[in-house]
Amino acid sequence: MKKTIAVLANSVKRSGRCLAGKEMVWDGRAWKAGQWIRPVSTTQGGEVSVAQMVSALGREPSLLELVEMPIDSAVPLPDQPENWLIEPSLPWRRVGTLDWLQAAALVDRPRQVWDEGQGWRRVTQGYVPRMSQPASLYLIKPEEIVNIEVWTGPNPFEPPPSVKRHRQAMIRYGGLVHEFDITDPSFADRYYPNFPAVGTGRRKIALRAPSETLVCVSVTPEYKGHQYKLVAAFIEPPLKR
Repeated sequence: MKKTIAVLANSVKRSGRCLAGKEMVWDGRAWKAGQWIRPVSTTQGGEVSVAQMVSALGREPSLLELVEMPIDSAVPLPDQPENWLIEPSLPWRRVGTLDWLQAAALVDRPRQVWDEGQGWRRVTQGYVPRMSQPASLYLIKPEEIVNIEVWTGPNPFEPPPSVKRHRQAMIRYGGLVHEFDITDPSFADRYYPNFPAVGTGRRKIALRAPSETLVCVSVTPEYKGHQYKLVAAFIEPPLKR
């Protein structure tokens, strides 16, 4: 079968990409949004490689692009119910691009985003399947993007001189401030192509239009008993002329 998705995330995941978006169906007059779809390369949620995307589409898909792709079947996992297995050898096709008003119509409005009563940066393993409507992806309109910082520091998990690059967003939603790691490569290209070196301190990132920016957020698969919150994409409004 084939499905068309509006690309809402193309984020870094291990050596590949976590691609995700909402299914879009043409009703003869307009595109109608459906469920979330996370294309995966294996039944266990394997990432899609950049080489595979380039082979299928000729390049990586862009945010808000409408892409038709061959899908084998739904392969949901307890902590990633949106997973669909893609056919690896068939081409993808660009169908179009959503404008800003169409993108804003895709916003989800959950009461809260993966919270166990205190906000913060993670939830315990098994949180997603316990949700009344299990979800590991949302497109949200934050109440406030409080702070975005990037910095390089010592890696606490490896001996010196190993370092770790930190990319952190503090976002207020549902009255709570949540901490997210940022995995959006296009955002990195726009705002910090030259990452801060060790000892240069934290660099604050100022968005062009923070009050209008949409954010695709997700949670990771389980890691040492927890699932961590991610910003998979910042979707910014077009530049005003």
